[in-house]
Amino acid sequence: MYRNALVATDGSGTAESVFQHVHEVVDPDGTVLVVQVIDEVSHVLARTTPAGFEFGMGAAYDPDVADAIVGAQRKAAEEHLAEAQRILEASGMRHVETAILSGIPGDTIVREVTERGNDVVLMGTHGRSGLRRTVLGSVADYVLRHLDGVPVVLLHATEE
Repeated sequence: MYRNALVATDGSGTAESVFQHVHEVVDPDGTVLVVQVIDEVSHVLARTTPAGFEFGMGAAYDPDVADAIVGAQRKAAEEHLAEAQRILEASGMRHVETAILSGIPGDTIVREVTERGNDVVLMGTHGRSGLRRTVLGSVADYVLRHLDGVPVVLLHATEE
């Protein structure tokens, strides 16, 4: 059994399905860190600002809108993480921590695992393939391919 796990969630049912399996992989006296990655304001602005926008131009954008989007993501993440902690503690895990991180999910998760020295990563996967995976990306695939020397346990949730 592992003693220092990082569990990545995005608040989806697929991600949450991992919580019921953590006790099978992590020692009950081990530490479980549940993380959720949210956007940075700059990332929201990059997605919502018209192409070709140059600072100083009169293009209409409202940084308050970006702040509100990030604030809403943070509030939702706090709720998801509180529920994750409740589920994991109810399953017998004694040391559960949570953290909201900001950035690009795959990069951020890999960096966090490397910095913290986790010995296992658990996360759900939507099981996308083909064009959907190319267009939407796969955080699980990114973590699996960029995290050296740390086991990554992926759970593809069923429809149950």
